[in-house]
Amino acid sequence: MSLEFWFEPESLRALCDDGVWARGTALFKARAVRRLAVSAQGDHWRLEGDVQGTQLAPYQLSVSMALMPDGAVDYWRSQCSCPVGLQCKHGVALMHQAARQGPSELDRARGLALPAAGLNRPPPARSDVQQRMAEVHRMESEARLMNWLLALDKAAGLADGDAPAGAGGAADRPEQYVYLLSVVGAPRAAPLLQLEAVVSYPKVTGGWAKPKLVRTQPGKGQAVFDRAGDTDRQVLQLLRALPRHQNYYSAYSGAPCAVVEGQIGLLAVQQAASTGRLFADAGGSTVGAPLRWGELLPIEWAWQAVSGGAAGAQAQDSGWALQARLPQAGATLCHNNPPMYLDAAAGLCGLAHAPGMEPAQLEVLLHAPTLSAAALQKYQADVARRLGPVPLPPVLQGLTRLDGVAPVARLHLAPTPAAGVAYMGLITAQLRFDYLGHVGWWVGQPLSVLVDGLDGEGGKVLLQRDGRAEIDAVSRLMDLGLLGVDEGLFGIPGERPQGAWMLWADEGFAALREAGFALTVAPELDGWITHAQTIHVHLGPEGAEGDGGDDAFGLDDGADGAEPGGGAGAHGDGGDPNPSPWFELSLGIEIDGQRHNILPWLPDLIAAAASAAPDPAEPGGGAKGLALPPFLYLPAPSGHGFVRLPTDTLKPWLAALLDLAGDRAHDFSGESLRLSRLEALRTSASLGDGVAWEGAASLHALVQQLQGQGQLPEVPVPAGVQAQLRPYQQQGLNWLQFLRANGLAGVLADDMGLGKTLQTLAHIQVEKDAGRLVQPALIVAPVSLMGNWEREAARFTPGLRSVVLHGKERHALAESMAEHDLVIAPYSLLQRDRERWLEARWHIVVLDEAQNIKNATTNAAQVVAQLQANHRLCLSGTPMENHLGEIWSLFHFLMPGFLGSQQRFRDLFRNPIERQGSTERLAQLRARITPFMLRRAKSVVAHELPPKIETVMPVDLSGGQADLYETIRLGMEKTVREALQAKGLARSQITILDALLKLRQVCCDPQLVPLEAARKVHTSAKLAQLMEMLPEMLAEGRRILLFSQFTSMLALIEAELSKHGLPWVKLTGQSQKRDAIIDRFTSGEVPLFLISLKAGGVGLNLPQADTVIHYDPWWNPAVEAQATDRAHRIGQTQSVWVVKLVARGTIEERILALQEKKAQLAESLYQGAAGRKQPLFTESDLAELLQPLSLP
Repeated sequence: MSLEFWFEPESLRALCDDGVWARGTALFKARAVRRLAVSAQGDHWRLEGDVQGTQLAPYQLSVSMALMPDGAVDYWRSQCSCPVGLQCKHGVALMHQAARQGPSELDRARGLALPAAGLNRPPPARSDVQQRMAEVHRMESEARLMNWLLALDKAAGLADGDAPAGAGGAADRPEQYVYLLSVVGAPRAAPLLQLEAVVSYPKVTGGWAKPKLVRTQPGKGQAVFDRAGDTDRQVLQLLRALPRHQNYYSAYSGAPCAVVEGQIGLLAVQQAASTGRLFADAGGSTVGAPLRWGELLPIEWAWQAVSGGAAGAQAQDSGWALQARLPQAGATLCHNNPPMYLDAAAGLCGLAHAPGMEPAQLEVLLHAPTLSAAALQKYQADVARRLGPVPLPPVLQGLTRLDGVAPVARLHLAPTPAAGVAYMGLITAQLRFDYLGHVGWWVGQPLSVLVDGLDGEGGKVLLQRDGRAEIDAVSRLMDLGLLGVDEGLFGIPGERPQGAWMLWADEGFAALREAGFALTVAPELDGWITHAQTIHVHLGPEGAEGDGGDDAFGLDDGADGAEPGGGAGAHGDGGDPNPSPWFELSLGIEIDGQRHNILPWLPDLIAAAASAAPDPAEPGGGAKGLALPPFLYLPAPSGHGFVRLPTDTLKPWLAALLDLAGDRAHDFSGESLRLSRLEALRTSASLGDGVAWEGAASLHALVQQLQGQGQLPEVPVPAGVQAQLRPYQQQGLNWLQFLRANGLAGVLADDMGLGKTLQTLAHIQVEKDAGRLVQPALIVAPVSLMGNWEREAARFTPGLRSVVLHGKERHALAESMAEHDLVIAPYSLLQRDRERWLEARWHIVVLDEAQNIKNATTNAAQVVAQLQANHRLCLSGTPMENHLGEIWSLFHFLMPGFLGSQQRFRDLFRNPIERQGSTERLAQLRARITPFMLRRAKSVVAHELPPKIETVMPVDLSGGQADLYETIRLGMEKTVREALQAKGLARSQITILDALLKLRQVCCDPQLVPLEAARKVHTSAKLAQLMEMLPEMLAEGRRILLFSQFTSMLALIEAELSKHGLPWVKLTGQSQKRDAIIDRFTSGEVPLFLISLKAGGVGLNLPQADTVIHYDPWWNPAVEAQATDRAHRIGQTQSVWVVKLVARGTIEERILALQEKKAQLAESLYQGAAGRKQPLFTESDLAELLQPLSLP
């Protein structure tokens, strides 16, 4: 044998399988052995170590082996945590390492038969080797059999002791884990309970064999561990997680032994007790009866006199030591965390506790030093406060203790001094706790407090407080909304609403009594809440006395301060010639029979109304839709306390005033509130029916007439009107005169073709005949309609002197404007001739096709808003085309301020309606504007009008046109998505409109698209469909209006018409001699009229046509309807066939869906239909427009 080996490794080869030998040798050479410890075990050696395998953690091994005198391995047996378990390659690797490392010098000295270094002895005989190999194989076979039988037992659900009985030998009583509880640390240190797992087996005669210590960490591959049940393995796992007692084993020991700590330790002991194999460590060769988990034992305290006193004290000074005891004499208290006990005689272990004491306090008390009597007496107050439930030392027994008393929570209420209201609120609540007459606030102090004795008792009392009860009382106050400050004072902070105090005071503070408080109230709170009996409201002209029943809501006399939009001039028939432009609103309440002005309270009332949510019981919103409480509390006029005000009477007024408060500042300090005529009208119109108020009888009547509840005065048609007005046109004249007589403005919104021009001309003729037309009437219209106004005026009202200001000659004609009754001008000249329009005074300003000022930021809208006029009118069959902001722009011209500022209108109406689908806000807006909007549908008033038949004719794209559409769509979708992500919807309009434009152009004709790829596509499905229809229609004698938004598309259609030899005329914005072009169609010379939507969609009277073709759909349904109504209007004698050519599955179909959305909103606004419940305009509309081409 070589000098470097402890034993010859080659001698091991004959005792193991060839494959195991080869793999183990390779592991050793790969330096897989991580740890090796060699120890002598009497007649053999034990090797323990770790060998790295394929897993992250190394395998743990234990090898028993012996050597022959010649240094060869006599036998070896390895156990490993790897899946093989016995005689594995890891054991061979560990043996290789042992052959080279050898035992320590101490183990060598124990006298084991070690081979002499350098001796060369002959190897053992082959027969001896074979005999040892046979013995090893026999032992392995038996072990495999026993392990297999145990596995069968576990699979059958048998416990460790339930295996079938054998011959009664040790093999029938396999080793099991047994658990020992012992007390360590005593007597020099605090006793601690320790749990240890050992190994033993049941004896035939009963009881257990001598326990054997477990030197290594239990794990797989160990027979006793492999036989262990789930409970045992849980106990071992818990022990592994616990700290080990520092004096028991070295830090490298893997023995399952630990001090019981925390919940893990408790669980380990309880699980061990459940096995029936938990015993008290008797220190001998046997164990007694098993331990059971016992009941919770209370810790008792006692003071023990100690001779000689505390350390360092004088000999004559006695001392006292605090001792913790248990009720059972045989139980040992262990200072674990939590405390435990062990009663070996009774066979019990369990928990100990100290009632009313925190763990940290208990720890300090358990380690209390010996205390001198002199020191205890000197600091008796401090000792008494801190000991809590612990009895006082005998030297202090004269101190009275008060324990086990439930406190009474006493609350005293008093007004907060003025200086403290901002911090504490209106009322301060002082909380105190009463323990049988001992009253105070001790929150934050120890539970034991030393207090003075009651009168007549003297001395001191040690009060044991009920902390839970005190904290519960504080929590109840906080649940009520009160916050605490120092010294038990509570209040509602001044920055928070104080309504709770007022409500509680009004109810006698019953809420606080019901919360469990004994209440006392300061005398200053007597009569703190008074009740108002009635509320008086008066609204009348400024300076009027009494009821004001004969006053008139007349025209503004031009006095300074009149609201914008009011006019100066003569008053109408029967009115006050000098009416006041201002009204006064006064509000008063009656308290104890005396009237008090409450106008100074209005800011607070309006603020309360503004913060109130809409009342779900009032779905219409508006005047009565505020969810106010039944009462409001306002500062009393006397300065003491508050007045309870019923809100039923005030609610409609608050809603109306809330609307006004958002528009301009008001002075609430006087006896009445000054309102302009328009504000008074808005206020009274918002009130609705059933609201009682005094004054302004004519205002009452005016509101009822505006709401259609009163009959409008009949206005005779002047002789100068050369036409027979239809009944609805007579009603329109009455309405226009009614607005003028009351200084109001409005929108005549009849359907196209119902004669809005005639009604307006009749209205102006009435003004002239009455002598009120002292300044001209200004008609602002699109250029295309100016000729129509001039012709209609000459036809129906030849007595009106009219002039058209347009072109270069307008400057000369403008000098004589004042000499004319009717001045007709285009929108396009408003900004260019701005100074001229603003310098002149007008009796009436009429905006025809008023949607031209739908954008309030345009120059035209800003100029017309500044015109000086007595009366303002808008004419439009489509007051709203796209969104509600257009309505605001119209009313900003008509009656500035009527709908508030643009931002307030957006917050109050537009966003809730358009984005959130609020039907309540829509109803509120409709109620406000419809009295100033007169709209009649042709289907209702023009019964003789023939029907209009609409047909959507789908056209399928195919071939190159369909491919081009999809190619452009994919590219545009990506571009739009990137723009939305980078800039958002509002700032991506140009990108979006460009994408949608290209898609619409592809649908019409690829030649419209300015792209190289589009020029290669020479087919258009829609144009082909049109040219298939037109010849047949014209052959039937139909007279056709063909509209397109693209003038370039009209040019392509012209080319096809020319190829087919079909006659036509065309009208676009560039057309000259419009009247001559129109005459060619109306005279019957040409049956086909091509019209661009923008140039001919309004202002044309073409009842000669019986067919309307919309070649491409437009976003706005109102614009299309206007174009259709060029033919479907008064004077039409035939039914009108409307054909819409729509490319199937493309953006054009989605445009139709968007048209429906816009039409629904407009109809809801005009007709009062129920609004939608979803937002109207969102990014989802854009996503829908960019959907892929879908074909059937």
